[in-house]
Amino acid sequence: MPITALYADSYFPVGSELEAVHASQPNQLGKPGSWGTGAQRLAVVIEARQACFEAGVLDAPQGFKASSSPELPQVAREFIRELAVSPMDVTKDIYDDARANGLSDPEYVEIVGLVGQIRSLDVFARGIGVPLRSLPPAQDGEPSKEFSESVTPDGAWVPMVPKLPEGGETARALYGENPRPNIIRALSLIPAEMRAHIELEEVQYLPGNPFSGFQLSAARRIDPATGRNRCRQDIRPE
Repeated sequence: MPITALYADSYFPVGSELEAVHASQPNQLGKPGSWGTGAQRLAVVIEARQACFEAGVLDAPQGFKASSSPELPQVAREFIRELAVSPMDVTKDIYDDARANGLSDPEYVEIVGLVGQIRSLDVFARGIGVPLRSLPPAQDGEPSKEFSESVTPDGAWVPMVPKLPEGGETARALYGENPRPNIIRALSLIPAEMRAHIELEEVQYLPGNPFSGFQLSAARRIDPATGRNRCRQDIRPE
């Protein structure tokens, strides 16, 4: 399928750069990753979609029947379903339970990356009123076992590559010169998942880590008269 045809069925125009990323990223879902095989990674994505169908947050295709993939252990399926449907309810206890039941930090991070990726693509499709895009077949091969060795406990549940200057060249290669928020740094244990997240964020949300270029005035403090945060009226680019 040509890249330009990916959203040909959309009433709304979709930018070519965004469409190109949306066309290329799903191809990675069925390929061996850092810790999961192609079949396992695809099973993660299918499990996330299935959980959303059953919860009613995505429209299930005609003839949909729930199934359980033998590629995933029960602990992984339970975490995927919670993360896909109700990410705000994922707590430290859920993370600790997943770790205690056999899920490693690299596996946890790769699952977070995959679920975040497919939910971004699927919510976008729902938003422009088109059916969910098809998934690729699983590809053979072994996981690379690539992960960042210079991670440390740094304020998140999973170990992360420290910010500059503590993170050194590894941090510079992953984050660039500007600071990255923890929501991105928490994927740094698995560089491939972090890079995929940033690639999608750059075209679908805000490019170039724009928050580092904004300053907040003293008016960001809570207004004592109303109890409201005043920063939303007083954010300005430098």
